[in-house]
Amino acid sequence: MNIFKKFIFSSFLKPLLITFFTVMLVLLMQFLWKYIDDLIGKGLETKVVLELLWYSSLTLIPIALPLSVLLASIMLVGGMAERSELTALNALGQPFLYMFRPLLIFAFFISIVSFLVSNFAIPYSNLKTTSLMYDIIKKKLNINIQEKTFFSEIEGYSIRVEKKNSDGSMSNVLIYDYTDKKGVNKVFTSEKANMKTFENEMAFSIELINGSSFTLDKNEKNSSSISDFKKYTLYLDLSSFEMERSSSDRFSNRAKTMNINELRVGIDSLSSEIQRLESKILELTKRSNSHEKTNNNFEFEKYEKTKNNLLAYNNQQSALIKKINKFYVEFHRKFTLAFACIIMMIIGAPIGAIIKKGGFGLPVIFSILLFITYHVISITGEKMVKKDVLSPLIGMWSSSFIMMFIGFFLLVLINKNVNIKRL
Repeated sequence: MNIFKKFIFSSFLKPLLITFFTVMLVLLMQFLWKYIDDLIGKGLETKVVLELLWYSSLTLIPIALPLSVLLASIMLVGGMAERSELTALNALGQPFLYMFRPLLIFAFFISIVSFLVSNFAIPYSNLKTTSLMYDIIKKKLNINIQEKTFFSEIEGYSIRVEKKNSDGSMSNVLIYDYTDKKGVNKVFTSEKANMKTFENEMAFSIELINGSSFTLDKNEKNSSSISDFKKYTLYLDLSSFEMERSSSDRFSNRAKTMNINELRVGIDSLSSEIQRLESKILELTKRSNSHEKTNNNFEFEKYEKTKNNLLAYNNQQSALIKKINKFYVEFHRKFTLAFACIIMMIIGAPIGAIIKKGGFGLPVIFSILLFITYHVISITGEKMVKKDVLSPLIGMWSSSFIMMFIGFFLLVLINKNVNIKRL
């Protein structure tokens, strides 16, 4: 490797890492903002939150890499053009492709890394993230008793507090006890109360001060008792607030949790099922055409039964087609996201030579606009594939082909040293 290629590699690596971690941070913040309502108030352990962030960040790598390559290439080439380094290379008789080849090799290795992450790390990360988010959403909110509002999240009890004092105590407390699940059989009232959670956080106590309890004996009609107390301690079970970790195997049949080999097996299985349904539909169609509506009740019932079965098979076929399209989308996505790293390099390098600006100013604007264009075309094609409007090959690869054509066009112009201002 000559000195110039080493210079290009080292100059490209620094902006690539900076932009990659910046993009990852932005995407991770977007993920947290999306699920903020499901995370706040759950009293989640730090370990659980870090686990969620780790698995989520892994799923964002193939999306962050193309944008990072695009921005870093514009910054590098734009900076070289701004410092007239490209002009110096051209004066030495070296075309733009001489500087571009090392970057293209770098982008090729990045695309391989992206593919490996998409095929091996992301299915496992999606499986863990989906399972973890399911457990978090199911988890009850952490204990947060509000003033003048009944808190009924604790199983068997409903608590109302008139006022929460600055020292942590509560005034004018009302507690309904229906732990026997046969209605309210005991009521507690107190002038003051103190709440304490035990170390394992699986139970907590409420110490009632200067109050009374009303007990109803449902075995004997109109039998009740009232007793006053200076201090009375209630011990409440908090096991229902613990986050139960479910098995991740329940989500393993989803397309986004599968690698390429598993997707191929799933596609083959679904294709066989669709073929079986098509033969059933063909058979029922022939049978339906052979029956004519007559006044004969037996023939009419037979005709209606055949028609209903045909409708049911058609619905099953539509559902299977939608499912197999999802599998195709995930299958092609692993390749398109990896290939996007090369495409973004092909576009970014000539764009940098055109704008002749380095740093985080103009390159950021151009890279965001270009990536949004690519992403919108990709999402549109993906949705059309899922709706069975386009074939998976056209829908998933159209954005790549369009952007690649634009990139090659710009690359040819820059390599021929065309004056862009005349265009």
